[in-house]
Amino acid sequence: MSAVSTVLHYAAPLTPDAPDDDWCIDALSRPPEVVLNFRMVPHETTVTDLRDSAVRPTLDTMGFERAAAPTRADQRALAEKSAPALEQYRRETAELLTSVTGATKVEFFDATVRRQDATPSGATPHQAPHRRVHVDQSPNGARARAARHGVEGRRFRRFQIVNVWRPLLEPVRNYPLALCDYRSLDLSADLVATRLEFPEWLKDRENYSVKHNPRHRWHYWRSLTPDEALLFKIYDSASRSLALAADGTERPGLTDVAGLCPHTAFYDEKGPGIGHLRTSLEMRAVLFYD
Repeated sequence: MSAVSTVLHYAAPLTPDAPDDDWCIDALSRPPEVVLNFRMVPHETTVTDLRDSAVRPTLDTMGFERAAAPTRADQRALAEKSAPALEQYRRETAELLTSVTGATKVEFFDATVRRQDATPSGATPHQAPHRRVHVDQSPNGARARAARHGVEGRRFRRFQIVNVWRPLLEPVRNYPLALCDYRSLDLSADLVATRLEFPEWLKDRENYSVKHNPRHRWHYWRSLTPDEALLFKIYDSASRSLALAADGTERPGLTDVAGLCPHTAFYDEKGPGIGHLRTSLEMRAVLFYD
């Protein structure tokens, strides 16, 4: 397997003796500045390319997987977040998720387009690739999402939050997505619940920051194409190890499945550095199981 050596940005306390709880990302106090009460620290990291590998990650083993899943939606319209194109894409993606997971119900709650050009293109501005190792929701944040999007009065035995990440228009040339093998995490030491002081419309109120651990195993697929999608877990209520780390409880029905997947974009210094480097669409969904 080939690999790249790159810098990933982890979280750390402001000082060695500073507390590593009650971390916060504040986007309200001094807009447009985003204020952190912890540090982002670069760490040189090896990220393994799975393109020609015999390793086949799955959502339940490593927390992520790749799907060959061409879309029929107009990708240029998706890149501009056209409502009809997004609706068609949601229907396709719901079919993909139920096919892969066996979930009973899929509810989408987010669609984010990210774009990176080496030079300004004059195109409609989008968010840049996010270069911070993180998990989109903590268990508290995930349960709040499930409560918001579940069907009132209906009980489910399991729910997950899954992110579906796809390149648009052309293969990723740089700033690919790195995914961390769940089995390499020390859940009690590596994950820090982080408050999100964000505008109300963003809804999410807590995610996980991730502290560096040299045992983390990182992976990516080089030159991911628009005919491929990456599926990765944000939360799985059936994960025994995640439940024990989050609240110390052993509940009936929990199993040894991956509970989440830290992730981040990264810059490959040996990759292209000019022109258009990446356009991608990520959609998060709550998956319910009867």
